[in-house]
Amino acid sequence: MTELPPRRRDEESEWHDLVPFACPDCGCTCFHAADDERIVWEPGRAWAESGADRDCHCHTAPVEGRLPA
Repeated sequence: MTELPPRRRDEESEWHDLVPFACPDCGCTCFHAADDERIVWEPGRAWAESGADRDCHCHTAPVEGRLPA
């Protein structure tokens, strides 16, 4: 049995398979849609154990299932 990729809905309620990537500023895990890398989900109140910068934009003003502004 193979493991299914994680999925989330975007702001228009469409489902997308997710691809993880590291925030370029603090290193925490963010995700983008496999079918459109412009659609992003940032971690918000989830921080990496490695002591990420909690003042980073991906925590203070996270993008969740939409194109970044």
